[in-house]
Amino acid sequence: MKKTLMTASTLALLGAPVFAQDNAVTGYALGADGTSLVTLPGLMETGETVTLSGILGAIAYRPVTGDLIGIAPNGAVYEIDTASGELTPTENLIGENVGITEGAMVGFDFNNNIDAVRIVATDGSNHVYFPAGFGDNDERANTVLRFTDLFYADGDENAGMTPAVFASAYTNAIVGETASATVQYVLDAETNALANLANNEGTLTTVAALTLDGEAVDISAMGDLEIISPAEGENMAYAVLMMEGADTSGIYAVDLETGALTMQADLGAMGYNGFAAMLAN
Repeated sequence: MKKTLMTASTLALLGAPVFAQDNAVTGYALGADGTSLVTLPGLMETGETVTLSGILGAIAYRPVTGDLIGIAPNGAVYEIDTASGELTPTENLIGENVGITEGAMVGFDFNNNIDAVRIVATDGSNHVYFPAGFGDNDERANTVLRFTDLFYADGDENAGMTPAVFASAYTNAIVGETASATVQYVLDAETNALANLANNEGTLTTVAALTLDGEAVDISAMGDLEIISPAEGENMAYAVLMMEGADTSGIYAVDLETGALTMQADLGAMGYNGFAAMLAN
């Protein structure tokens, strides 16, 4: 069984509920079937639903541009028109051994230090999408490449466990600029843990077990983690989650240091397999 918790950390932790209320936040959830985009006004409720022109496995904001980006189950990357639902392919090249197992849940987020996307999944795969122009147009630009599969470090409390990572987010997702440094957090539905990921090396290090009201909780691998950053060093973490056995999804504020979860809103009976949010321009 899985326990759940989202943890939101910050280098300078502000009260997450206050953040959502006092700042203009744009949020979207990806319908569980990957064919619809649901607005999340203020991260407090569901709003308009737009039908997408294709099927996506996960979504993420690109901080330096403010664009919403999605990845299809086959690894193809798209720009998303949030008003019409139109998906525009980036025409990225798929490297050797790239692939996510059919039916696997995907975590997908931009590393705002290098402006590239880490793609992790419940099948243990670990990929990176390098956008066009990456690294001053080096050979990785406009490609998806596979790196070392995910595993827990020797000596970690979850060493030897097979991870099922379904959600991912980087700190310092500052709108309109890159960050001097970032830290990646992931959620594992198998170990019910919040962990850090050592990027290309695939090494997972447990940060904390997931808890709600001081008790361990059980989650499905439906949902995603997001970090919103008004400035470098100010990071507010939220997650869209569905608890194991529940029939509704919710938005939760998460503490990246303790694994404590605070529910913000009940999103109703629909499950979601993607979530993206950032400060509105």
